[in-house]
Amino acid sequence: MPKEESYFSGEKYNLLAKKFGYRSRAAFKLIQIDDKENILKKNLNIVDLGCAPGGWSQVASKKLNGTGSIVAIDILDMPNIKGVKFIKSDLRDFEETKLNKPVDIVISDIAPNISGVRLVDDANMIDLLEIELSIVDKTLVKGGNYLAKCFQGESLEYLKKEINKRFNLFKRIKPSASRSSSNEIYLLGLDKI
Repeated sequence: MPKEESYFSGEKYNLLAKKFGYRSRAAFKLIQIDDKENILKKNLNIVDLGCAPGGWSQVASKKLNGTGSIVAIDILDMPNIKGVKFIKSDLRDFEETKLNKPVDIVISDIAPNISGVRLVDDANMIDLLEIELSIVDKTLVKGGNYLAKCFQGESLEYLKKEINKRFNLFKRIKPSASRSSSNEIYLLGLDKI
């Protein structure tokens, strides 16, 4: 896709986010993934890691429609969302005892600040994924699911290997709301072992 088209595609989702009241265009990435994979269901207990500004939590809240629970965790502040419990915490220091419910699905759209140096960006992404996986290991129920962003390259290979150890099935997804020029990709681990 030429650069101009990629820009306008991104701009389209920014405008749609404003129109529908989502806090970020990233909401459409989760909507598109869920439309395809049907992972957000009523009565689930969901944890949204690195949630700010809250686009993914908004989508999850609409899908659950008052059932189940959503806990959103970030080191940054996030304004309230109906049906979402926000915990301000660095993920490295997060105490899973604060969840007090079994977790059915962990979702994360978190990424490090991009330096433009691929080796540095991959290493930083892997650091974040290690923290996420530690939370997944401690909180996600058997049979649960995990959706995470990573980058094409080393972090993708790392996450594929780690998901294969923990889940019966994994899928690689690039939603159309992701800019085609973006290096980001999503991996979905299904049915935790």
